[in-house]
Amino acid sequence: MDKIRGAQVTAKALKTRKEILGIAPHLPICPYALCEAMGFDLRFVNIPSFEGMYVANRNLILISAERPEGRKRFTCAHEVGHHVLGHGTVIDEILECGEDGQEEEEADFFASMLLMPSSAISRCLMRYNVPANDLTPKDCYILSKYFGVSYQSFITHIFSNIRLINYRHYQTLKKGKLPEIRFELSGLDTKQQIFSIGEWWDEKALELEVGDYIVSDQVLSVDGPDILETEEMLKNTYRATAPGITRVYNDSWSSFVKISRHKFQGFYQYKYEEEEE
Repeated sequence: MDKIRGAQVTAKALKTRKEILGIAPHLPICPYALCEAMGFDLRFVNIPSFEGMYVANRNLILISAERPEGRKRFTCAHEVGHHVLGHGTVIDEILECGEDGQEEEEADFFASMLLMPSSAISRCLMRYNVPANDLTPKDCYILSKYFGVSYQSFITHIFSNIRLINYRHYQTLKKGKLPEIRFELSGLDTKQQIFSIGEWWDEKALELEVGDYIVSDQVLSVDGPDILETEEMLKNTYRATAPGITRVYNDSWSSFVKISRHKFQGFYQYKYEEEEE
């Protein structure tokens, strides 16, 4: 994609955020909330062989419930890109490397700029207090959760799209092993998401699935439904135990926590509903 087309796609992504959600480009967004605000029926389905689907004549977006959460969110933004860029109905299957065409490249770029505008990355790095050139695999994993994307999507974006790091740094980050990063953050041998948070995490809800973990630099209190469980023997570590919405806080910081069922299937408006007694 040439620079002129890249600038056009970026402008469309930023305009979509501003006009639909009214959110400034220095803040992260939830692509699911964007879909809902745009009037789409957004549904999570049990079809493991594909990533997602945009059906133009039905105003419908389907997302595979079987994919990792970061990938689902990026796919959702990608499908919105197909709509905004006028691509028509598209089925995005899990493809081998190199099979993507121009429309797929544009939709991926749209999704990256929608979810991770350069000003949002810059502000986040400033608050996180680590320069781009010093980012480690652990840092990139932590920050990818803030933007709701996969580790690979985050490091590819800061290298290929907004040029914050050089090729050598990117190659080093590519060698990061997620099981080792998750263990370093939590002391747990788990495939679940780990959200490592601090006061730098602001203007953004924590969006988890049942079984995911929050690791905090301070003790957290809960003000709302008791859907988080403190992990014994692990300092300031909390596991998501049931779907619903609650709030966590300490003396100087607070955030809403939204928890969905693991690999939730159904329409987005029911994603965070509490389980019936």
